[in-house]
Amino acid sequence: ARSQVINAPMSALRAFRPTLTAARGLATSTKPIKVAVLGAAGGIGQPLSLLCKLSPYVDELACYDVVGTPGVAADLLHCP
Repeated sequence: ARSQVINAPMSALRAFRPTLTAARGLATSTKPIKVAVLGAAGGIGQPLSLLCKLSPYVDELACYDVVGTPGVAADLLHCP
């Protein structure tokens, strides 16, 4: 039951993504999506980095922080 709760928002996002891009007047091309997380070692940046890594829409992820991000990098290596 818990996996259904976790997967529900992602399935909703997949269903509405073409509609959102069309509403903004953007082309629905398969352009690679690059994401940069600033403050990746913080309490919000680390979980955000993990969510971006697991997202099928993010093709490239860059993590930045002023203190370095070796712990975040180690966490991201555990994700498929």
